[in-house]
Amino acid sequence: MKLTVIGSGVLIPQAGRGNSGYFLETEHHSILIDGGSGTLRKFPEFNLDYRKIDTICYSHLHPDHTMDLIPLLFAFKHDPKVQTLDRTLQIIGPKGFQSFFNRMMDIFGQWVLPEGMDIKIKEVTREKIALTDLNITCNRTIHTDHSITFRFDDGIGNDIFYSGDTTLCAELIESARDVKTLILECSTPDKMKSKKHLTPTECGKIAAETHCNKLVLTHFYPEVLKTDILGAVSKYYNGNIEMAYDGMVIDV
Repeated sequence: MKLTVIGSGVLIPQAGRGNSGYFLETEHHSILIDGGSGTLRKFPEFNLDYRKIDTICYSHLHPDHTMDLIPLLFAFKHDPKVQTLDRTLQIIGPKGFQSFFNRMMDIFGQWVLPEGMDIKIKEVTREKIALTDLNITCNRTIHTDHSITFRFDDGIGNDIFYSGDTTLCAELIESARDVKTLILECSTPDKMKSKKHLTPTECGKIAAETHCNKLVLTHFYPEVLKTDILGAVSKYYNGNIEMAYDGMVIDV
């Protein structure tokens, strides 16, 4: 599996850090994980082919994680290299995604719905989904009413856990236990603790308790980047720690 970080930032504009977006590639699947504004245009910048996307996983419905769905469908509809393909696009999202999608299609559908593309939407809470060479385990976490996490497992000992936006909670830790690569949002400084996001100290505690092999921090607000993130995390977790950046490639 290969994961490319498309966006490691948040809704607040930052040089070099876009809205949340990640691209996971296996031998048989190309999966977009979240996709806020600006995700699509970064594909050619990072030498990635958006046309290969066959599955999208949305952790929650906030715009900095979902808003490039419309540009993506618009591109699928009008790209000559996509128009010739009869294919299925699977979208996996939290409860409420179908209604969210329908409302967007009420506004944009006539312009963006690709002909010949079968869009299948699956709403999940706690569920395991089997793809050709990958299992996706979805579980709840605390952020919005229906936020979910994703664990991607290739069945041969390689797995990645993606927290989405979250706060510290028991189900998050249990869902990520013993994962090889743990991707956690690290939004706010310890001195600016939010009820909806994680701090560096909390990320360190979660990584230690899950016994992950590697911790990748992402989803940085500008304020947290002014602090000693690695120092705070390493007080609790002594494993491999990396700070995500746009264009970063993680081989698992």
